[in-house]
Amino acid sequence: MRKALIGILLTSFTSGAAFADPDGLPPWKHVLALSPGAIELIRESVARSSIVESMLQELEESGVVVYISDLMPGRAVGPASYLTYLSNDEKARYLLVRIDRFRTTPYERIALLGHELQHALEVVAAPEVRDASGLAKLYRRIGWEGQENKFETAAAQTVGNRVRSQLAKGDDRKRAAVVASNP
Repeated sequence: MRKALIGILLTSFTSGAAFADPDGLPPWKHVLALSPGAIELIRESVARSSIVESMLQELEESGVVVYISDLMPGRAVGPASYLTYLSNDEKARYLLVRIDRFRTTPYERIALLGHELQHALEVVAAPEVRDASGLAKLYRRIGWEGQENKFETAAAQTVGNRVRSQLAKGDDRKRAAVVASNP
């Protein structure tokens, strides 16, 4: 099952099907949406949060490819978002971020995206992470394990809270209006 998912994702990546957005977002090669809802999440995040936008730009310059999905099939409980290690090859390391669009508000999804992008940047900073086991070792070193194989870091919590605060203050709403009026 995992190999099939990786194959589908890598096929989408190499065919250009994942995240070909003609509506004003950069033609990213390292941050790829897997659904129309994920495209919209990224668009809204860029428009409303300069924090998330700068993280996306930082990832674009990394050796990590992050797939973004807004679907979490079969999950009614547990975390509303998570990051998982998919695979690697000679070009990149591949990660998947899932954010549950059914259990979260649009603003919360933006905060969760910031949170999970921080986790992706933690992987960028740890070149020794080359598989799921290496990811677990990283998080045991820089964070903590709440439940078995469920990890957290203070940095990701801080980023999520900073994005929530930015959204609540409306710091980027004026910029969002400008972005929306100039596609």
